[in-house]
Amino acid sequence: MKKTIALMLLVLLVSCGSKQDDQKETTQQRPIPYWQPQESGVTAGFRGLSAVSDDVAWASGSAGTVIRTIDGGTTWENVSIPGTDTLQFRDIEAFDANTAIVLSAGLPAVIYKTTDGGQNWEQKYFSMAEGTFYDAMDFWNDKEGIAFGDAIDGRLLILKTSDGGETWKELPFEQRPQALDGQGGFAASGTCLRTVGENQVYIGLGGQEASLFYSFDKGETWQKTITPMQSGESTEGIFSIDFKNEMEGLMVGGDYRGDSLTKINAAYTTDGGKSWFPVIAGMKPNGYRSGVAVYDNNLVLAVGRESCDYYYDGDKAYTPMEGKYYAVSVSKTGKSAWVSGPGGAVAKLGFKRVE
Repeated sequence: MKKTIALMLLVLLVSCGSKQDDQKETTQQRPIPYWQPQESGVTAGFRGLSAVSDDVAWASGSAGTVIRTIDGGTTWENVSIPGTDTLQFRDIEAFDANTAIVLSAGLPAVIYKTTDGGQNWEQKYFSMAEGTFYDAMDFWNDKEGIAFGDAIDGRLLILKTSDGGETWKELPFEQRPQALDGQGGFAASGTCLRTVGENQVYIGLGGQEASLFYSFDKGETWQKTITPMQSGESTEGIFSIDFKNEMEGLMVGGDYRGDSLTKINAAYTTDGGKSWFPVIAGMKPNGYRSGVAVYDNNLVLAVGRESCDYYYDGDKAYTPMEGKYYAVSVSKTGKSAWVSGPGGAVAKLGFKRVE
């Protein structure tokens, strides 16, 4: 039955009900996506990325670096937080041109917020608890958000906010998802945790098992499923998750040691994340992928530090894209996308028309 489903769906985003001739014609007319590199003015590695609109995007990363653009990437402004050059801001959530929240990985574990475009930042959370390492955060709306970190005493750290990041509360220990020994998340792009719709949230882990924890009540209660993603080593597992809608989703990952060691790097769901199927050989992305995003409901953008690619609904395989990036983010309006990566790399999605 699983093989039948896999062959019928091929990959997550398959167009339904289109006539074969119409689909062929549409495919031939589709514009070719590419990444347009931009000048960030800094050399930090950017694993945190949040696109807001066609004009506004924010990125965060190593050495406490935070940048933003409000003109579509023509210029990027360094709005880093003073005194944080020893921190790694592995995730950022931006709400508009003025408001953004950053999350650090490692110790000290901190969350900062700005409401004036990064001119001033206020610390909203601080912890020096041994073993604390936050991997990612996401928001359902402009008030309610969630962050997670690697397990302490066998259970994942879960933080929640209901006031736009002004205050954060830890989920009680007994309500937190229980991880296996040695399991953890990957703070590679800020997207191994993903909120969906009004109440859903997903957390992907790696290590000895590629586990996915999911909740349909904003993280109050959790269920677990084991995915077919590559696992067994501390370097393998689920690195990024995105959803087309509340039922159809895609995850990517592999082995972060490199493309050549990555075998099973993509899986999809059609039942809201309860069960996952591997993307079949010949159809999957072309290497280790740390970030994935669905653009305009019919285009998948997958990125990695060695290579990137894209997939349109109905394509027979992923197509390579130039560039090497850590993270990809589609704007809240859904009409633009950015990527970020090593050495200050940032780029915006463009399209070439087929002649």
